Amino acid sequence: MSASMQLYAVFGQPIAHSLSPVIHNEAFRSQGIAANYFAVECSPSQLQDKLRAFEVLGGCGVNLTRPLKQTVLPLLAAKSEWVDSALAANILRRDGEEWVGDNTDCEALYRLLQGLKSGLGDALVLGCGGVARATAAVLQRHGYRVVGAARRPALCGWADEAIVWDDRLKPAPWQVVVNATPLGQDDEGQEERWPTPEPGGIAVDWVYRPRATRFLQEAQAHQAIVIDGLTLLVEQAALGWRTWFGMEAPRQVMWKAVGAWQ
Repeated sequence: MSASMQLYAVFGQPIAHSLSPVIHNEAFRSQGIAANYFAVECSPSQLQDKLRAFEVLGGCGVNLTRPLKQTVLPLLAAKSEWVDSALAANILRRDGEEWVGDNTDCEALYRLLQGLKSGLGDALVLGCGGVARATAAVLQRHGYRVVGAARRPALCGWADEAIVWDDRLKPAPWQVVVNATPLGQDDEGQEERWPTPEPGGIAVDWVYRPRATRFLQEAQAHQAIVIDGLTLLVEQAALGWRTWFGMEAPRQVMWKAVGAWQ
């Protein structure tokens, strides 16, 4: 590999399903950027050592997926406002000898929600990990009251209210429902029933394989507006280019790269 080749990666566990290498490598080629992006299987206990190894290789930037978005916080020299709000980071930039963290999950969702109904009641967030935290931070900034549903509700300290997992299906006038869990993803568990927002409300699914999840199909059948995981993935990847390169990303190229999953 050329000494001038820039290295980028996504760390997570599991990670084989990630489309981030497909998106970024195609975008690098389209812009003539000498860079390579790859996936790194990494558990929380391995994160510090693997980040150090990546530094030695000359790593310039990292994306983080589950279950690392909170684990990384003590390793950051500086954090963005979104990281402080969500208590989770999904993108790192090498600044000299240190890592700086940001959360493009937050900004992607914030942008996609702009122009839709805002501040109109309760929002239900399924899950309690880094994506759930990011989602809650965005929804609260838009003016929603956030209810978190998890098998361990004590982990939903970021929510305005926490409920047990089984209560997610109780009838309620949700204005927004967000799946911030892996449920519904290929090779993951499948739910037979999903909570749905009120007609005209908003359903968001962070799962992107498949794009048209059962949750979103049920939400559309209830006349909800839907934001799918593939749209979120491409948007946060594009925003990552501003963090790494200070420039606009080639969004059309990124969408073309994931064409098989549309």
